[in-house]
Amino acid sequence: MSELLPTTEAELDEALAALTPDQLEADICKESFFEFFCAFWHTIEAVELKLNWHIRYLCDQLQEVYETWARVEVQPDVLINVPPGTSKSTTVTQLFPAWLWVRKPSIRLISSSFTASLSISHSTKTRLCLKSPKFQRLYPGLIEFQDDQDGKTDYRNTALGQRYSTSTTGGPTGNHADFIIIDDPLNPQKAASEAALLAASSHLKTLATRTTDPERTVKIMVMQRIAEKDPAGEWLTSGRPLRHICLPGELTRDKQTGVLGKQVRPAYLKEEYVDGLLDPIRRPRHVLQDLKVDLGSYAYAGQVQQLPAPDEGGILKKAWFRTISYPDFLKVPGASSAVWHGDADTAYTDSQKNDPSALLISAYLGQILYVRFVEEMWLEFPALKKKLPELLAAHGATTAQSKLHVEPKASGKSVVQDLKAITQLNVVEAPTPDGDKRSRVNTASAFIEAGRVVLIDGSWNEKLINQAAAFPTAAHDDMLDCLTQAIRRYQPVGSKPIQVFQSFRPQ
Repeated sequence: MSELLPTTEAELDEALAALTPDQLEADICKESFFEFFCAFWHTIEAVELKLNWHIRYLCDQLQEVYETWARVEVQPDVLINVPPGTSKSTTVTQLFPAWLWVRKPSIRLISSSFTASLSISHSTKTRLCLKSPKFQRLYPGLIEFQDDQDGKTDYRNTALGQRYSTSTTGGPTGNHADFIIIDDPLNPQKAASEAALLAASSHLKTLATRTTDPERTVKIMVMQRIAEKDPAGEWLTSGRPLRHICLPGELTRDKQTGVLGKQVRPAYLKEEYVDGLLDPIRRPRHVLQDLKVDLGSYAYAGQVQQLPAPDEGGILKKAWFRTISYPDFLKVPGASSAVWHGDADTAYTDSQKNDPSALLISAYLGQILYVRFVEEMWLEFPALKKKLPELLAAHGATTAQSKLHVEPKASGKSVVQDLKAITQLNVVEAPTPDGDKRSRVNTASAFIEAGRVVLIDGSWNEKLINQAAAFPTAAHDDMLDCLTQAIRRYQPVGSKPIQVFQSFRPQ
């Protein structure tokens, strides 16, 4: 429309009548990202557009982000957690950048995904939209690409706008952006890989430095939840202000609180779900059931329900852990003469960003491992050496028969040497475990599933169970390390459980 806006209804009618259908559509699409999304979907997608309420919501939220940026106002970064197959990339990473150039062609963008090929695919679709006959017809001459800057990973227009693509293993060296879009920074198949999590975390830190204006540039991350410590989890626990949108594929009831759809953000969007489903047209219940079979319940909980660990647990199920009150434990044959042992996984630091030290105190009676106490702690080495004997004494693990088994890693060897020198504790190095953590947990899982781990009632019960159920994607797994270390003493690798149980049966 003309820059001189109509001031009366008659003038508006006259201005609208003067517009051609293309001009009218162009104006509507410029003013509304949702209308642009609907109008230009077919320029990059061959399948029919099936709209659902969440698409309009995401479009409106992204438009609000742009308008806040255009007013030169400070705003929080954006985190969007939605399941696969809900047009998240089409909306956020492919068509939103095209619409931004309709609003302001000089905008600079960086987009990133977990692989270069995926990031290039998103970037190519944006360019496909911008070069489509429809875009050229509705916005003639608006976007002209620079002849020498029109590549797949980096293209620019004559208004100095730029779209640069990178990946988790790449780097946006030398480029800065007004909008940074991070689409699936972590491969779902590598959720348990510490190296992959570290690479994604490092990449996010690098992207954070590539802003045209640190107070104004907006970072938008869209991903399905994969692990408790995935990039979304890192943002959520950082304390930073966030515009957080979390839309699970289906509503689930929290077993602790009974709240339905507890993970939905904003919470009022639960009212938009139909029969508990986010998108009953494209993701009806039978499709989700098939997806659960394909992904497995563990991956399904993260990617579809946006719960990094399912309520029932992953490799280890919450229901496998039994609890008993201390008075009832005292009725167990041999309880009065139980020998309590400690298992420790030690660290050097008091930084909550790092892994903590952990201590587990347990005794074996009959064919059952009874756990009396577990705690994780972030302590410097001198404080840790003081704390361990105090906890062992408080929970009956300082008798002449008791031992403290310390994993010989990090500060473990030093803990063994120092505690032997300054205390009367029987401190030993635990045998170096075979295999990685996942294989050790898999080995212990049959022991736990058989109900052979019983927790004596305590405030720590839930924390240990939750950590075990979240493995291998929990933020920390040190208490679980202590538990599997204790189990290995009673179930050595290669032995038959019943033989081991009998050999440890109290006399």
